[in-house]
Amino acid sequence: MVVASMICSFVGIAPTEAEASGVVYYVDNLGGSDSNDGSSPGSAWQSLDKVNATTFAPGDQILFKADGTWNGRLWPKGSGAFGSPIVIDMYGSGSKPLIAGVTSELEAVYLKNQEYWEINNLEITNRSTLPFDRNWQNPRGQRRGVYILNEEAGILNHIQLKNLNIHDVDGAYTTRSGGIIFDSVGSVTPSAFNGIWIDGNVLTDVDAYGIYIGSNCILRYGMSDLWPWVPKPYGPWTPSTDVKISNNTVIRAATGGIAWNVTDGAIVEHNTVQQATYLATNASIWWAYADNNLVQFNESFESVNGEEDGHGFDVDAGNIGSVVQYNYSNNNAGGFMLFVNDTYYTVDTVVRYNISQNDRKSIFRYSGSIKNVTNHNNTVYVGAASGNPVMSDYFTKTSGSPTNIRNYNNAYYSVGDKGWNLTGQMFDYNAYFGGKTLVSSDPHKVTANPNFVSPGSGGNGMNTVDGYKLQAGSPLIGAGIPIADHGGRDYYGNALYNGDPDIGAHEYEGTVPPSTNKAAVPYPQIPQSPKGDLAPRAAVSTTFASLNGTTAVIDNINDRFYEYAWSSNQSPTFPNYITLDFGAEAVTADTLRINTRFGQGQGITNFDLEAFDGSSWVPIQTNIALSWSSNTSDDEIKSVGFAETTFSKLRLKVNNGNRQWGNIAVNELELFKSPIAAPVNAAQGAAASTTFPTGSAGAISTISDGKTSTSWASGTSIAFPQYVSLDFGGSFVTTSRISLFTHFGIGQGLTNVDVEYYNGSAWTTASSNVPITWSLNNSTVEERVISFSPVTASAIRLKVNNGNRQWGNIAINELKVWSD
Repeated sequence: MVVASMICSFVGIAPTEAEASGVVYYVDNLGGSDSNDGSSPGSAWQSLDKVNATTFAPGDQILFKADGTWNGRLWPKGSGAFGSPIVIDMYGSGSKPLIAGVTSELEAVYLKNQEYWEINNLEITNRSTLPFDRNWQNPRGQRRGVYILNEEAGILNHIQLKNLNIHDVDGAYTTRSGGIIFDSVGSVTPSAFNGIWIDGNVLTDVDAYGIYIGSNCILRYGMSDLWPWVPKPYGPWTPSTDVKISNNTVIRAATGGIAWNVTDGAIVEHNTVQQATYLATNASIWWAYADNNLVQFNESFESVNGEEDGHGFDVDAGNIGSVVQYNYSNNNAGGFMLFVNDTYYTVDTVVRYNISQNDRKSIFRYSGSIKNVTNHNNTVYVGAASGNPVMSDYFTKTSGSPTNIRNYNNAYYSVGDKGWNLTGQMFDYNAYFGGKTLVSSDPHKVTANPNFVSPGSGGNGMNTVDGYKLQAGSPLIGAGIPIADHGGRDYYGNALYNGDPDIGAHEYEGTVPPSTNKAAVPYPQIPQSPKGDLAPRAAVSTTFASLNGTTAVIDNINDRFYEYAWSSNQSPTFPNYITLDFGAEAVTADTLRINTRFGQGQGITNFDLEAFDGSSWVPIQTNIALSWSSNTSDDEIKSVGFAETTFSKLRLKVNNGNRQWGNIAVNELELFKSPIAAPVNAAQGAAASTTFPTGSAGAISTISDGKTSTSWASGTSIAFPQYVSLDFGGSFVTTSRISLFTHFGIGQGLTNVDVEYYNGSAWTTASSNVPITWSLNNSTVEERVISFSPVTASAIRLKVNNGNRQWGNIAINELKVWSD
């Protein structure tokens, strides 16, 4: 019977071209006929076979009649075009047309290697009579409601799924099974999607996932293996872009509710996930191997299985840059936030202005090589329903240990918990009330009753949490520290800040004292290449043997991120080559930059630069000598200019290198066409602050207003050393030069400073004991330049060791930080 069914599914009308672009086709399961032309409701087609046998053209529409039912797989052929997608929708009044999957097909609605499609207003099911189990090879198979497959097709554009009712999809325990599944397979041709929009859908009782975007084009940073259900061999990391998952409701997904992998810039907002993980453990909303994620205004509640994960939200393996804000997590079996990594770093995560109520087991869980997490202005309520969870726990894995987890302005309210594992964490300006939440090392903690309106009163729904607003007189009002680049609003939509920052997810709207202008805290970020770098567009290779195949791979040197490096083996031979291959692309450049940490120990010291002219390698410049001045973990960048050259391949013939530890290494290889960028004053508009008392002459903000005609002066009773700081508001600036402007320099100019920069985790010295002399003592503004090896910083400060004090004070007209 199965064989017969499969034969029937392949027998039918041979594919034909639709007659014209922009045609509307109607399908009526009762009143239609496949012998009709389908051009009107009165001459509608009848079957899925007819639709599936037709190749549609850009602008065509396929409309299914309301209340109709079709059994089988819907797989229309063809692709739309930019501005003219092919649209599937309904016509008439009544319930949404039902596409009911059948046993012989794994998906109910299917597109393969097609683009510019919009699928709207269908009801979709795909049942199986077999039971669910947690075996990866579940006999149900990888069943899907909607399956969008890109198989070795490169970049496919514009797939929209809107207002679908998908339910009773009985799939297997795998990420390639569930309600809506996007899958990229690019073992030969790097493949991904551009323009995924999944909006307004309701998914109920879907196994295993509600919504999942996956890919096998995942290789970078030495990652060598992944989950067993991802097809091998893997392709190079090729992210899907312009991805938006919004306004969806997912109820009882067997494992995860919403998940996405291998994307760049995904926006996931206004979704509700309820009772996920009811058959197997996972997180309700999670993402992995993705960059620049924005996760906001989502509600996750009542996850069932917290055996391993079960959290409301999960920043999983290999993510670079995630903002998790304005979400509501409640009654999830695993907890509120999970941070996990099994391969390479998950870095630069911000979790802010969220509310967690009665989440269980571990409110925060940190597992593996997590780096640079900032949790701020979250409100966490641990009630009796939470079952005495830990506030946070911590795990070291083969990938490493969590580091640089920073917690500011959070409000923790507990009726019973097991306290924190504080490994890798720092707390400041948080509020603690009840249970074992208190972190004694928090230097600016608040321990009084926060005076919430009604703690613990939240229900199901984003708008049910007014009980966590602050009442007049709350000790949390104005008790926080400013956060640079804070997002501009609180959970409830109130603007930030009203006076000094409040603690928790609510910024009090009433009357408050004026701000005390505390210095803002920046987000730590790993530094990366400036805009205009051409090197990431190339495939990189080397004839050197590499130190290993996991963490020191050659792909690290053009990944844009200074954090990851390539290293040769312990005994490299010379000469050997490092090659950038741009394929069919012709690239024009005139500047090469090499970034190496510990350059005196492992930097390249001599190389030739060669270009491929289509038939042979041609020298551009030979015997290029590099001398490294640093042997620390700071980035040191050497720039090599050459005659403007056009090429498809460029290579370094490496003739020698420092080998203090036996190897040579490169953190990043960058390529530019001049000008890289005109030097700009990155200090203009930066947040200025000082530990000196300020006199009556002018505010400290004048030193970064771009005007040398305005000035700041300290008070007359000062001590040294103290600091003058510029915070770039969460951005990173690469600089090697500062200009200091002062009038009456002999009377009030700085005379000795250290230059320090914040590298994302700690203040580091760029130049120490710098003497400064002034020539004038009148209103003429003098400039003094301080140069140092290039650094990449989110903040710069002068440690002022001394100054002229003819009138008791010191003064600065302007501080400029020059960046390319």
